[in-house]
Amino acid sequence: MCKTLLVIILLVMPYRSFCENSISEFTAVYDSRKKMVKIKWQSKWPGIKTFIIQRSSDNITWVDIAFSSINNNTTYKTYYFEDVKPGAGENYYRLMYTGLRDKPEYTSGIMVITGSPGYNWIMYPVPVTDVLTLQYKGLETIKGVITVLIQGHSGKIITRVRSASLARVIQIPVSNLGRGIYDIRIIVQDEIIWNQRFIK
Repeated sequence: MCKTLLVIILLVMPYRSFCENSISEFTAVYDSRKKMVKIKWQSKWPGIKTFIIQRSSDNITWVDIAFSSINNNTTYKTYYFEDVKPGAGENYYRLMYTGLRDKPEYTSGIMVITGSPGYNWIMYPVPVTDVLTLQYKGLETIKGVITVLIQGHSGKIITRVRSASLARVIQIPVSNLGRGIYDIRIIVQDEIIWNQRFIK
């Protein structure tokens, strides 16, 4: 069952004409302390009528978990939603939205891994400028070499870093990256143990 979506308006800017990239900075991050997924996105087009947040366990079959109807013409908003009932393990999130033509459009799916206290990583600062820091806060011993991948929107791997299993802090230079949204994955023994999205 869908819940009403809490909308917080942070900023209103002058009118912008419609463009293909009308949604920006769609992010989903797992908060292990509160055991919820925090979702955030920005709308850059005043003609959007509805937003629906969808969740999937396999990135194929999607269910609606929140709905919002937009009834005004402001052009630039930031929205938040908290999924307090994510499934254990892999969860995928995407945004479905409709505009004046009533044709649904979708953001790319984001994978968020939940319910694994042994693999508890934090990432800062976000947005990042020159150096992105990953810090391991878990109690479980990491068994294997840590591989960190940074991917662009197209899925192309831009940065690959390997680190020893005892590493608690990994710093990754990102000054070579342009402004935008990137996915970062931590892989141990060919298993993705952590996946998030960051902004530069």
